[in-house]
Formats: sequence, C-alpha cells, structure tokens
Amino acid sequence: MNMRAIAALLLCLYGAAVQARADTAPAMEPSALDAAASVDVKGMRDPDWKPYSAMLKGVKRYEEKHALAPGAQLRFILQPRHADVDMHAIALRLESDEAGMPIPLGERNIFSLPVELGPLYEKAELTLNRKAGSVRWLPYVRSAATSDTIRRLGDLRLTCEVHWAIDKETLPFAMRTAMGALGGPCNFVSQKGTYSFAEARRIVAATISFDGKSAPVPFSGFSFTPPLREQDWSDDSTIELTFENAK
Repeated sequence: MNMRAIAALLLCLYGAAVQARADTAPAMEPSALDAAASVDVKGMRDPDWKPYSAMLKGVKRYEEKHALAPGAQLRFILQPRHADVDMHAIALRLESDEAGMPIPLGERNIFSLPVELGPLYEKAELTLNRKAGSVRWLPYVRSAATSDTIRRLGDLRLTCEVHWAIDKETLPFAMRTAMGALGGPCNFVSQKGTYSFAEARRIVAATISFDGKSAPVPFSGFSFTPPLREQDWSDDSTIELTFENAK
C-alpha cells in the first residue's frame, strides 16, 4: 500500500471517529453554576484530564485565526461522551507540582481558560472529578449573531481550528502526519474527511444561508456537518437548525 493510500485510510478513520463522537447523544444539560467546587479532584482515581500546554496551543490558534470570528471570545465546554455521565457538580482544577487553582464553571459547564500564569504552571494539568474518557473538552466559540438554533460558519471554522490544535498532539505520529498532509480536519482536501458538530437535541433539518443563497447541510441524529472547507460560503453564512419537537 503506498503512502497516499495509507493517508486516505487514516483520514477515513479519523473522519469516522469525529462523526462517531458527534453522533453520541449528550446527556441532559445541567442548569446552573458549579455547585460543588469543594469536590476533591485529587482524591479520584484515574480522573479525566487535559494537558494545560495542549489547551494553550488551542488559545494560540484562536489568536492566529480570530478573524474567522472577530466578535467571539474563546471559551470551552465540557460535554458527556455518553448519556449516562453525570454532568452535575463538576469540579475542574488546574494543578501542577508547585501550584493549583479551581476553574469556575458556568452554565452548561462552560469555562474560560486562564492564561499567562507563569513558570509554576508550565507542566500543569486540567483535571476533573470524572473518570478518564467520560467527558469531551471542546472549544466554545459563539458570536452575537448566533442563537439557540443559529450557528455562524466562521464560528464553526474557528472552533474546528482550536480543537485540532489541542487534540492533534494526542494522535499517533503516522495519523497526525497524514492528517497534516491532507490539510487537517478543518480543511480536508478529500471529500471523505468530515468534521461534525454535536447538539444536545436531535436535528431534523439544517440549512446554510448567505446573501440570498441557501443549501441543505448534512445532518445525522444529534450532529451536523457544515461546509468548513468550501470557500464559496462566507464566514458570515448562517446555519439554521431545526430540532425534533421544537415549538
């Protein structure tokens, strides 16, 4: 098998993995601020975690690509990987050997990442009081023009860029190299590669619109797949989602 075929295979595997994550139905959303910050993250065996250095790579990518969503700030959201994961009373901490601090969580477990903390946190980790692999750590980029049913394409493009910057270092070297050669998940040169976005409710319709033009957006279950790499669609294009049993 030649390198091009191997790259195509790895691309398909990654695309399938992204789609599978998005198609997993999220659990019911929590309703308010973190109510149990005193929960002992350190006392939990095998907690979920992210390297602080990886998250900072996402912040750097956000700064580099901020023009995609100039009116949006970068935050992050914690979402369950499985419907049975309890997302209430989540406690998030930033810990190093020398220092530590709690990270406040807002509604739906959205948080802002502290930056420029100095050498005490160079090798720090973000840890949760949940088992490893039970929670997804995702960028949350929303412009003022968005709503409960409207997504801006530039916001989604920037979200993908930040997510890829954070997670690519955790991929096997061969897959990371092949993905990079093919443009990365946000700019796949192959139509076989896709990047999907998960929603908390089942989607029954999705349409992208801009300047009088509109087109259907592929969707499946709880996820939709916007045309991130198609430059015919402006960053200001909007995607309208219709959810099951919406009033």
